[in-house]
Amino acid sequence: MLQKSQLIDSYGASSPKTPVQLIEYAAHYSTTINLPIDFSSINWTISTRATKRAACCKFTSGKPIITISLTWAAFNKYGWEKFQSVIRHELIHVWEYQSFGVTSHGPRFKNKAIELDAPIHCEEFSPARFNLKCKNLDCYWNATRHRASKTVTHPLKNYRCHACGSPYEVEHISTSIVWETHSEYLKSRELIGSNW
Repeated sequence: MLQKSQLIDSYGASSPKTPVQLIEYAAHYSTTINLPIDFSSINWTISTRATKRAACCKFTSGKPIITISLTWAAFNKYGWEKFQSVIRHELIHVWEYQSFGVTSHGPRFKNKAIELDAPIHCEEFSPARFNLKCKNLDCYWNATRHRASKTVTHPLKNYRCHACGSPYEVEHISTSIVWETHSEYLKSRELIGSNW
């Protein structure tokens, strides 16, 4: 494991410049956090596809290996100094899992997050592309989505407002084009074209 001074000297910079460097920095930084963790059980990876979460822990029941996936786009948005708080957040999940067999964002997590100055939830690093809005005028439920999942592409197919159960409409945020059915989605996507 490289020391911080070695990281700076070997790359000529005080923050990571590539995904490989981010993994090396994160692995080193994690050992400086005051948590009783088995660091040898952590497998670090980079996600270039995630659009909503800055990082995540993946656990396999009954197996000691824990994968922490760091999102490259989030790192680029936050910068190294801020991204360290994301790493602390994920390490709390590791600590909870290794110590108690489960992890959540419950009271134990929150107390440890306060102690380590880690966020409970990370702020979004990319704007949402879609807005889901309940069609019931008496309901104020809405939700955002980053990807064209089935809730976006098939709004009437077994999906309803999470608050009142009514149908909802989907808005493509950057163009304000709205659809309520899959066929309308297909027409909207064609109309939006390269701005999708």
